[in-house]
Amino acid sequence: MDMGYAGMSRRHGLFGVLLAAVVAAAAADAPTAATAPTPAGDDQAATAPALRLDRKNRRVTLDAVVAQREDALEFLLCTTGTKEYESLLATPVKPSMLHAALLALDLRPGKSGRWSDREGAEPVFLPPAGAKLALSVRWTDAKGARREAPVSDWLIEGASRAAPKALSWVFVGSAILDDGSYWGDGEGHHVSLANFASSVIDVPFASSSKTAMLEFCPNRDAMPPKGTPVELVITALPGGEKAPDARVTFTIDPLGRIEMDAAPILPEQIGAAAREFLARHSRGAAEVIIDPRALAFDRERLTGILNDAGMTEVSFRTRRLTDEVLPRTADEAARAVGWWRTQLEQAGEQLIDPADDARALLKHIDNRRKEIEALRALWGDYASQLKTLLAQREQREERDRTGSGTDRP
Repeated sequence: MDMGYAGMSRRHGLFGVLLAAVVAAAAADAPTAATAPTPAGDDQAATAPALRLDRKNRRVTLDAVVAQREDALEFLLCTTGTKEYESLLATPVKPSMLHAALLALDLRPGKSGRWSDREGAEPVFLPPAGAKLALSVRWTDAKGARREAPVSDWLIEGASRAAPKALSWVFVGSAILDDGSYWGDGEGHHVSLANFASSVIDVPFASSSKTAMLEFCPNRDAMPPKGTPVELVITALPGGEKAPDARVTFTIDPLGRIEMDAAPILPEQIGAAAREFLARHSRGAAEVIIDPRALAFDRERLTGILNDAGMTEVSFRTRRLTDEVLPRTADEAARAVGWWRTQLEQAGEQLIDPADDARALLKHIDNRRKEIEALRALWGDYASQLKTLLAQREQREERDRTGSGTDRP
């Protein structure tokens, strides 16, 4: 599996442009500000000057501020304007940019906290797992001195009021939603102290988000005032690029075409790619996202290939259908046309012009027709070549019969 930065950019869909920009900004392995467009789904381009990537030292630095120092915490870091009331720090950087920067350090997303589903066994909670990270903070104190400390120094355990012991972190990575957006961006979740599947980074143990069971509070004696600018330094620990727990994502589209981490892949290539992934990540898992219009055969074929390759931890999610279901019979088409006729005739009485929706539907129909026509052309060429092979065989058989007949005495 190509794990060079160009290859990773091709393989990670939503993060491809972000990853390319982050890596390009880290010229000569020097810590450099990164500028990149926002992820797919945002119409406006934006920059992320508050993120710096240092590939040589395998770390990412985010600019942030102290968000609060009084109340129990669910997050170590959130996006500005989201969860500051329950987060220690806040940053203007999007979670998807942090995810892309960690990919640039040759890390793969791991596994968020989840319940086991082994058949016949009582479900147990499996804590987050993935590439290990070290987190520290840098700031300037009231005397103008530059300071740096492990971020755990700024935390105390809620019950004991003591500093947490050997607090560690893992890269789990958030998910891509059905509309193509990054889950963490919508929630503002960067680094969790309570297990959230939408976070980029989490703690590698069970940590409840219920208020009565919150684990951590700010250590006011060790940290500067609210609003103080800080740098959060995230360092990949040795071996992270081969972390046992990692996940790969497959998607199956309506026509049964498969992508592996957003890169098209043929069924006959999947087995080798999965075995290579497992050679690098011994407890690797696969997430399969299926379009509801795909066939049961498409799912079963991919399942069989992955199982044969030794990948037994496979989860499935059927993507919510965001496009309109098109008519499949003449009666359905007639009813749909009648409905649209009424909508367009009564357009003046509606707050939103239905013509805009009709134009969007026409675009959707055009795209679906192009897909079907491309498939029809493919099948036509396939059938033509098969006919040619059959004709060639018949010609050989005829020559053999003719030749054997002339050789007889």
